[in-house]
Amino acid sequence: MSVFRNASLLALAAVLATPAAFAADAANGKAVFETKCGICHANSNAPGGPVAGPNMVGLVGRKAASVEGFPMYSPALKASGLTWNTKLLDEFLVNPMAKVPGTMMVISLPDAQERADVIAYLATLKGKK
Repeated sequence: MSVFRNASLLALAAVLATPAAFAADAANGKAVFETKCGICHANSNAPGGPVAGPNMVGLVGRKAASVEGFPMYSPALKASGLTWNTKLLDEFLVNPMAKVPGTMMVISLPDAQERADVIAYLATLKGKK
C-alpha cells in the first residue's frame, strides 16, 4: 500500500470518528433535549419554565456563564473563559465535570448521535441572548 493511500485512509478514519460524521437531526435533538435537558434548561424566552439551569436560547456563540440574571453558575464555569461552539459543546456534553471541573452540571450525553442531534437543535435556538 502506498504512503499516500495509508495517509488517505487515516484521514478518512479521523473524519468518520468526529461528531461531524453524524447526520445531525435537530428534530430528534429537540426530543432528546425535552426528555434529558428540559427538566433544568428552558428552550424559549417565554416566562416560566425550568430555572435550575440557564436558558439555552442563543447558547451557540455565547460566552459561558453569561445569561444575565441567572444566579446559579458555578465559580468554575464563570472562570472558564469558554465560548460555546458546536465542538466545545460536544466535548462538554460527554462529561461536563471532566471538561469544567467544578461545574454544577451533572448530566451528560454519552451517546454521540444524541449529542450531535441536541447540539444541532441548540444551534436553532436563536434570539435574545
